[in-house]
Amino acid sequence: MSKLDIETLISQYGDILTSFFHHMSDMFFLMSVEESESEGLQFRYVLMNPAAMQVAKLTEEAYGKRIEDVYPEGKASILNRMYKKAVLSGAPIHYTSEGEVIGESILSPIYNKDGVCTHVFSVTRDITERKQLESKLEHMAYHDVLTGLPNRRLLYIHLHNALAAAKTNKDMVAGLFLDCDHFKQINDTWGHNTGDQFLQLLGARLSSCVREGDTVARLGGDEFVIILTSIQNQQQVEKVSNRIIRALQEPWILEGHTFRSTTSIGIALYPTTSSDADQLLTHADKALYLAKASGRNQFRFYQAE
Repeated sequence: MSKLDIETLISQYGDILTSFFHHMSDMFFLMSVEESESEGLQFRYVLMNPAAMQVAKLTEEAYGKRIEDVYPEGKASILNRMYKKAVLSGAPIHYTSEGEVIGESILSPIYNKDGVCTHVFSVTRDITERKQLESKLEHMAYHDVLTGLPNRRLLYIHLHNALAAAKTNKDMVAGLFLDCDHFKQINDTWGHNTGDQFLQLLGARLSSCVREGDTVARLGGDEFVIILTSIQNQQQVEKVSNRIIRALQEPWILEGHTFRSTTSIGIALYPTTSSDADQLLTHADKALYLAKASGRNQFRFYQAE
């Protein structure tokens, strides 16, 4: 279709085209292409459907105007670059825009009978909700639903990364396996709703006891694992463990109930007593049982038999 044909079609059937696109949620932009030696490629608004006008915050007053006439320099530069790429490529291109609205666009160059690109037709679909859902599902796949902390899957990813870094840097990694002493009594006495709130606050207290680069994960129930990275000696781990025990001994106030709780911690060290991720967590779990058997409210390091 030639340039004259397109302009004639729009002038004669513009209302019909607008009506046709009126109820479509996808955004349609038809841009004319101009080229000059001084300005290079430029693009003017020829036709938009209502969905496009609403999202782009434009009206029919934009018709005949260049992109830089209706948008600030930064946004105009991005759009011009996108349309130029479509013209120079000679084929449809795909583009995804980020921001308040995430748009997935296909830009198709239109040529006249002489092989000159006279227009670019852009179709943009709002994929914001889809991306938000994908992000939510991805977060749920790697995080505990109740506390928002990393789950077992993300824990192993962080742990493998920590062990690889420790091997390179010649330092240590500590794995802390802990649970609450007599957590069942909280559920039995005040109900599962209070128990769930307790676990949420527990996760927050644990996170406040470690550094930003460390990992606090919930495996399920009242079982938590902490990974301490860039450790130089055992004394550093003892210091953090004592901080955790003191923090969890502070009174808990939930739904009008005030109570105290304690925790037991089992600790394993890489590469001192554990050589890989599975062994580190297994040894920390064994050390936890030793801490509980020794009277609870304390920590114990795994010792090789």
